[in-house]
Amino acid sequence: MAPKRILPLSTPKSAKKERKAINLDQKMNVFKQFEGGKKVNAIALDMQLSHSTVSTILIDRERICEAVKCFAPMRSTVIYKKRMEPIHEMEKLLSVWMEDQIQKTSPLTLFTVQTKAKSLFETLKERARDEYTQDFVASTGWFKR
Repeated sequence: MAPKRILPLSTPKSAKKERKAINLDQKMNVFKQFEGGKKVNAIALDMQLSHSTVSTILIDRERICEAVKCFAPMRSTVIYKKRMEPIHEMEKLLSVWMEDQIQKTSPLTLFTVQTKAKSLFETLKERARDEYTQDFVASTGWFKR
């Protein structure tokens, strides 16, 4: 059996490629170039991106365009999910309730906050009737965020 080949010390190790955040403005530029008839490889070379990155941007077109329609800043790199109205309203009411409980020096536990959040959400959902069908789970992750 032949001995293993030892690499000389002067051979540099390949450096890990650094992640590059792409904002919405750049993504919209990818769409314009693609609609203009440019190939994915040509767009990737022009914008110094990988082929797979450009392809992923083109696949996520609907979600990206929706973020642009919702007036997301064009310099943003992350698209956040917009909260539905009953959840947003419930969190406002919950915040007021929690401040009231703190002023009364009532002890607040995770369980009491979760229970109150669920009851507030159910009340708001009943008021909205058929307009809102999504369920709400007052999880520990929701509370931490």
